[in-house]
Amino acid sequence: MKGVVSKVMGLYCTVYCDAIYINCVMRGKLRQLIEAGSKKFSNIIAVGDEVVITKLDDGSGVIEEILPRRNYFSRKEKGKHKKIDMIAANCDCVVAMQSFALPRLNLRFVDRIAVRCVEQNIPLVVCINKCDLAKKKDYEYVTNYYKSTDVTVIISSVNTSYNIHALQDILHQKTSVIVGYSGVGKTSILNAMYPQLSLVVGEVSGSTGKGKHTTTNVSMIIIDETTRIIDTPGLREFGIMDIEPHVLSKYFYEFDNYAPKCSFKPCTHDHEPDCEIKRLVQKGIICEERYISYRNILYSLKDYYATMYS
Repeated sequence: MKGVVSKVMGLYCTVYCDAIYINCVMRGKLRQLIEAGSKKFSNIIAVGDEVVITKLDDGSGVIEEILPRRNYFSRKEKGKHKKIDMIAANCDCVVAMQSFALPRLNLRFVDRIAVRCVEQNIPLVVCINKCDLAKKKDYEYVTNYYKSTDVTVIISSVNTSYNIHALQDILHQKTSVIVGYSGVGKTSILNAMYPQLSLVVGEVSGSTGKGKHTTTNVSMIIIDETTRIIDTPGLREFGIMDIEPHVLSKYFYEFDNYAPKCSFKPCTHDHEPDCEIKRLVQKGIICEERYISYRNILYSLKDYYATMYS
């Protein structure tokens, strides 16, 4: 039987198969084989993995095989011995959730998510919620930030239902990962799109302005047989420390398009003279704020790799 992993809890998984959920364990020999062959991941199976299982007489199951992944959405934090955390596998789309207020907008955080999406060839949608709290300058900032990219940006409000159906149309017939800070409205938007879910909504702390976790584990919500949502706990950080500095610019949408015009190849668009990216920033074609975000990530990666190999 073939199914898809909808939840992972230590050594146990829930697999959605033939319209039912089956509690499974992984075959011991399979687990040993995967652990021996893959040293870079902290987890050997992830939500979204397609698997082959054997159903037992008591209704539980055994995972016999993990089928090849099309892609995986992951993060890696600092630390020489830290491994890559697979958040989800076989994703058709990643939705990076932000809000205009409570908590405040942080597109530099989204840039790190975007790097991972480009590296894994996963389409990215940026959904900025609570537009009823936004001012004209906030809209202008977002428009300017992404003006040279092909990123899909959805401005939404749960309170007014603005663009809720537009986001729902994008997610239709896809396996989509929802990721962002706690408090941006991930759960509220899911409830607005799919009222039958009745998910518990958390509150934003009055003292910190940050959300409180309501989603505690990565889990797949089956909307129908073709539409699936992978809900994730709120993230405060998103590490991409497995990306080497000299390839970072490849994963910034607009940079890779213009890089062939740089005099130096490869060009990191930092210290090199006659750099096309820096020229376009000066002309206002590429947003300066986004370029600063790129350099901040570049320097953090350079520092990390210099320390790791010293």
